[in-house]
Amino acid sequence: MAVSVQVFLLHAALGSFCVAPRAIAVPTVILQRAVEVEGWKKGAWANANEDLDVVIALKNHEVERLNSEVLAVSSPQSPRYGQHLQPAEIAALTGPQPGSQHLISQWLIAAGVETASLSKWGDRFTFCANVSQVETLFSTKVHWHANIAGKSILQAMDLHAPVHVATEVAAVFGLHGVPIERRKAPRQSTAAAKVTPELLTKHYGVAGVEVSRGAKNRRATVEFQGQYTAQKDVSAWFAQYVPTAKQGDEIFTCFPVDCEPPTHGHVGVEAMLDVEYIMGPAPGIKTEVWSFQNTAWCTDLKDWTSRLLDHDDPPLVFSISYGIQGNVSLDKRMGCSEAVSRNIEEDFAKIAARGISLIFSSGDSGSGGSALFRTPLWPVWPGSAPHVTAVGATQFETFSQSAEKAVTSYGSGGGFSWRFPQQPWQQEAVEAYKQNPGAGLPRAQDFNAQGRATPDVSALGLGYQVMVNGHTMAVGGTSASAPFFASLISLLNEHRLQSGKSPLGFLNPLLYEMAKNGTGFTDVTVGNNHKDRSGIPVREGYSCTKGWDAVTGWGTPVFGEMLQYIKALPSGRHVDKIGEESNRKNLVLV
Repeated sequence: MAVSVQVFLLHAALGSFCVAPRAIAVPTVILQRAVEVEGWKKGAWANANEDLDVVIALKNHEVERLNSEVLAVSSPQSPRYGQHLQPAEIAALTGPQPGSQHLISQWLIAAGVETASLSKWGDRFTFCANVSQVETLFSTKVHWHANIAGKSILQAMDLHAPVHVATEVAAVFGLHGVPIERRKAPRQSTAAAKVTPELLTKHYGVAGVEVSRGAKNRRATVEFQGQYTAQKDVSAWFAQYVPTAKQGDEIFTCFPVDCEPPTHGHVGVEAMLDVEYIMGPAPGIKTEVWSFQNTAWCTDLKDWTSRLLDHDDPPLVFSISYGIQGNVSLDKRMGCSEAVSRNIEEDFAKIAARGISLIFSSGDSGSGGSALFRTPLWPVWPGSAPHVTAVGATQFETFSQSAEKAVTSYGSGGGFSWRFPQQPWQQEAVEAYKQNPGAGLPRAQDFNAQGRATPDVSALGLGYQVMVNGHTMAVGGTSASAPFFASLISLLNEHRLQSGKSPLGFLNPLLYEMAKNGTGFTDVTVGNNHKDRSGIPVREGYSCTKGWDAVTGWGTPVFGEMLQYIKALPSGRHVDKIGEESNRKNLVLV
C-alpha cells in the first residue's frame, strides 16, 4: 500500500482555500518542454476546473551501479546469477536524496495541491489537480489539443519549476503526450501456413515440462490504445486449437482494471493475438492481462512500470507488442521527451534487477528506412531498450514448413539504437556481424554502429490463427512472435521454480551465451528487412547472415536445447542466511 503524504494549506495563515498565498519570487527553469505532435493542433485554453492526473518522477541515483547489479544477477557466469534484488534493495540503491520528498511536497503546498500520494518506494508523487493548480505549479498554460479524427486531449505548454526543485525531478507524466497511433495489421500472404499452438509446439519442440498449475508462476500481456480482450473468444479458441488443455487453462485475469471491452469499446485483434498466443502454446500457466487505456502513450507506459514495481508479487514474464519506430523524443511523435523515455528505461532496469522478463516485439517496419531516400535508421522503442528482449519475425521458406527465413510481407524490425550504447553481452556477436560482407549494412552515417543492436531472437510471425468476436482470422507481425516467445520463457520458468530455483529474469546475457555455445537456436540466414510494414521495399536495411544478425537476431528457438541449457544454470538461491545478509549489506552500503 502506498504511503500517503498529506499536503495541507494552512488556513489560519493563508486565509480561505480560494485565496492564494502571497507570491515570493523564486528563480525558475524549464523543467520539461512541450512537444508539438504531428497531427495534433492546439485549441482553446482549458477550463480552470478541468482535472488532470499528474505523476512527478524523482531522479534515480546510482543508475550505473543498478546496471551493474542487473548484469551480476543475469549473467550465467556470475557467482550471483539468479540472486535477484528485492524491491527495498533497489529503492535503497536508487532512491532520492534525503530531503527531496519534503522539498517536492512543500512545492506542492505552495501551489495549492492539497493531497499527493508518495509511491511505495518513494520515487514519485501522484496527484489529481485542476488546470488552475497545474498552471500555478508549473508556471504554464493548459490547452485542448485535437487531431483530425476529432479526439481531444489536454496538454500543457512548457513546464517550469524553481531551480532547487528541478534538480530533484526526473520527468513529469500526464501533461504531455498523446495516445499511441492505432496500427494496421500487416498484409497477409496467401501462401502463409496456418499457424496454431499445435504447429508451434511441434515445430519448435516444446516438450519436457509438466505444468503444476500453481499460483507462483504467472505471466502477462500488456495492452494499450483501446485494445480489449474477450474471455468468451479465448475459451472458444482454446476449445478449437488447444485440445490438450485442462479445464480452467483458458481463464485469464485482468489487472489493474477490467480488460473486457466497455460499452463503447471493442475487442481488439492485437489484444486477442497477445493473450491467445502467450497462453495456448504453454497451457496451464496463470495468465494476466494488464490493461492501460486512453491516455498518453508514455504516461501509460509509466503507469504500467510503476504498478509493476509497486507490486509485491508481479508476473514473472511480460509480453508487450507495442512500440514507436523513430526518434521517440525528437521526431514529434507521441510527445515522449528524452527525460520521460529515460525515466521509463530506468524502470526497465529496476524490473530486470527484480528478476522479471520483459519481452517486446521488434516492430514491423523493418530497418525504419524510407522507400525514396537514404536517411538515419531508427529501430523501435521500447523494443530497442537495453533491459528488454526484442523478438523479430520469420516465415517458412516453403510449404514443407521446415526451414525459416525473414518474413517478406512486412519488415521484421531490427537495427542499432542511436539512444542506447551496445551492451556488453552482445558486443562480440554484433562485431562479427558488422565485419560480415553479407550483412549489407547501410551507409555509415545512417546507423549507429555502436548502438544497442536488435532483435535478440525471432520466431514465426505470419499466419497466426486468432479468434476475435467468434471469427478466426490470420494475423501476422512481430506482435505474434513476441507473445509466443514469452510463452516459452514462462515454461522454462516453470521448470526452474519446480526445481526450487529462481526465475530467469533478464534474459539477454543468457540468450547470447547460449547461442555463442551453439545451442538453443536455429540460425536464420535467408532474407532481409528492406521493407516497411506494408511490404514496400526501402532503400536501406540489414540482411540475415550466419550467426546473430539485425533481422532475426540469433534465430528461432529450439526449446529442448534451451531447456537442457537452463537445467545446468545455478539455482539463484543464497547458500545460507549469513551469506545472504552479507550480500545484502554490501549491496546497500557500497
